[in-house]
Amino acid sequence: MSHHASVTAEQICQYQIDGAVLIKRALDPGGIALLEQGVEEAYRAQDKRATKLDGEGGAETVVRDYATQHSPSLLALTNGGAVGRIAAGLMETASAQVILDQIFYKSRGPILPTPWHQDTPFLRVRGDPLVRLWFPCDFSPKALTVQVVRGSHRWNTVYNTGANADPEAGATRGVGDSWLPPAPDVRRYRESFDILSWDVEPGDAVAFQGNMLHGTDGHPGHDSPRRAFAILLGGPELRYHAPEGKAFPSPGRVRGLRADDAIPHGAKIGDYRDAFPICPT
Repeated sequence: MSHHASVTAEQICQYQIDGAVLIKRALDPGGIALLEQGVEEAYRAQDKRATKLDGEGGAETVVRDYATQHSPSLLALTNGGAVGRIAAGLMETASAQVILDQIFYKSRGPILPTPWHQDTPFLRVRGDPLVRLWFPCDFSPKALTVQVVRGSHRWNTVYNTGANADPEAGATRGVGDSWLPPAPDVRRYRESFDILSWDVEPGDAVAFQGNMLHGTDGHPGHDSPRRAFAILLGGPELRYHAPEGKAFPSPGRVRGLRADDAIPHGAKIGDYRDAFPICPT
């Protein structure tokens, strides 16, 4: 894979200020081929770690967690150097460790929206050196691409796992910390927020800080699929968080490298590389 995937000083500055940046041509043709093949491999994998969301009119979204463990191609992509270099470069850290990776597979036709949310309450980590890289397999217009609330990474608030501020919606049952405040209802009060979005093509990467509010809009009948690989990575100073309820286990636990995630609350993940493996750069 080409070494051209390093980030520029301007991209780092935009990421630090806005919390998000579009990196054009982050992957070379070989990386794009691995991306598309890998998303298809993970989509077709037969196990219980896929979530299928159904909506009206036949809308369907398939989400598979820990996708690299079901796809040799996605594993090769993450081990190729570009992914780790982008993440460590934006975070300005010596290395980047894998927190979670997923595929999002929305077939041609009706597209379900993704409710506005933070990733943070679903995770076992807390802190600033945390970035999500979103790699699309298909062209996606900004109206359907992941959107973020500019600057929300600096609000210093972790919201509960409820999708919006509706008190009747509450948090996702048994997940994260129930005492966290509800998230703002971005969809309902969209004009009150500064929202960033981009037209993206295969090979591009949308990078945003892991604490940002983000979501996507739906569509009654899009003429092509929307497939993407998304990976969350943290710097070695990121801290482990032991939540009150359920949360995504560490990649090392899922791989069988650890019996459990009995890591001291507040410990640096850099000291637990068996739980959160380093992404090669």
